[in-house]
Parts: sequence; C-alpha cells; structure tokens
Amino acid sequence: MKRFIEQYRLPFPVGRDTDGRIGSLFGVDVTPTSLFIARDGKLVERVAQEMEEAAFEQRVNSLLEK
Repeated sequence: MKRFIEQYRLPFPVGRDTDGRIGSLFGVDVTPTSLFIARDGKLVERVAQEMEEAAFEQRVNSLLEK
C-alpha cells in the first residue's frame, strides 16, 4: 500500500482497515471506495469507484467550505 501511495502521490490521507470494522460500518465492499464525511461526522456521500483527482478535490473542498 505504501508503494502505491508513493507511486501515485495521493494528495489525501489513506488509512488501513485491517480488521474490516470500518468497512462493515460504512458498507465498503470494493476498492477504491471514497467516503465523504462532513465536519459533523455524518456520511455525506459514498463513491465505490475510482474518481478523477480534480473531482475528488472539488468534492473535498466543497465539504470544507460548509
């Protein structure tokens, strides 16, 4: 995973869910899956596919503005 992150220079934090607890909680059954969580901790959107970097960044920025 570390090599993948470095190779693609991912501009966001990537976590590991070694016991599957978080995946089960949010219904993640495929990768890549992006979870967009608002400042209040509520799940705003779940995208179970690869996202273009610009679209990902735009979505994150829109959540940060709220």
